[in-house]
Amino acid sequence: MLLINDIIREFKKCDIPIDKQKAAMFMLYYRLLVQENKKYNLTRIISPENVLEEHFLDSLIGFQKTSNKTDEELLDLGSGAGFPGIPLKIFLPDLKLTIVDASQKKINFLRLLVRELELNQITLKHKRAEDLGRGKGRESYSWVTARALAPLTVAAELALPLLKEGGYFWAFKGPNASSELQRAEEIIERCGGKLINTINYSLPNSKKERIILIFKKIKKADKLFPRKAGIPQKRPLEKKIIF
Repeated sequence: MLLINDIIREFKKCDIPIDKQKAAMFMLYYRLLVQENKKYNLTRIISPENVLEEHFLDSLIGFQKTSNKTDEELLDLGSGAGFPGIPLKIFLPDLKLTIVDASQKKINFLRLLVRELELNQITLKHKRAEDLGRGKGRESYSWVTARALAPLTVAAELALPLLKEGGYFWAFKGPNASSELQRAEEIIERCGGKLINTINYSLPNSKKERIILIFKKIKKADKLFPRKAGIPQKRPLEKKIIF
């Protein structure tokens, strides 16, 4: 069981201020996640301490460490069970949030979650990111996040074409981020991105290393990208690295 005092204590370890009302929302989030996970197979991480650290805190720690973001509008790609978009929305109630996921089951869970948490200004889209980026969503968003979505060669092709010029793409990564970044150099450049910041941190209890790569959209994406649905995953535009 995840209790309000547990949540407040663990958030405090990461210097994230949280009141009892928001902690209660995270507690309900956890209960719904565990309850619905049996139906939707949302996550392999279900213990209270691991959900708190590897989902809730991991979604928020980076937000405290940089100004390369917007507090007004966020598109979360491949959000799955809602990470990092829903924790950010709880933390920033005025945030206008759009979540895109190709899985109808996960969108169904998110619809339940949004209703039970009484969240507003949230749009849920059952859609492929490629289709959104080739259509009305192209260069429409000021902040895009992707956590555990795909290797950076793929994630950059999906995310950067969705950004307005001057917007930010946050790629949540693990210890291999530098290798992924090298391989993704060409697609990042062709989609108009430039790496402007790297946030390094460790989760407070497990000490697992996390890295957030922050890209700024400095020019329009090449019209070729994103390619049609499924192509970025099958044929990533990847720079060959010789070690």
